[in-house]
Amino acid sequence: MTTPPSPPASERDQRGIATIEFTAVVWLFLLLVLGATQFGLWWHAQHVVLGAAQDAARIVAAEDATPVAGRARALELLRLGLGRDAAGAIVQIRRDPELTQVTVTARLRPLLPIGGGIRLRATAHSHTERFRPTPPTP
Repeated sequence: MTTPPSPPASERDQRGIATIEFTAVVWLFLLLVLGATQFGLWWHAQHVVLGAAQDAARIVAAEDATPVAGRARALELLRLGLGRDAAGAIVQIRRDPELTQVTVTARLRPLLPIGGGIRLRATAHSHTERFRPTPPTP
């Protein structure tokens, strides 16, 4: 009985290379997927913050509205859109006779527990409503 010939030395040196290549590539692939997912979460959260600022500005700009109503609406939208990340959100409202400005600031927790989070900030403006009587015509 004869034994099969052993592979040449160059083939013996290649054993395990596929496993090493796989482990090197899988980390890069996971990093790419994680980065894309984090970007998608940031994109969504940034638009939630922007929508909250715009809605609050619209509410506060009404003639008979109060900043308390706008702040409550912004915080409600943040809670619905961001969940636990809305806990530390700050809503700043400035209303003068001509313009209403609302700035919403929040933090988005990253997928990996690294750093203090991703800062989210949006500012919305709206013209303040007020009654302007028509001057009498002569």
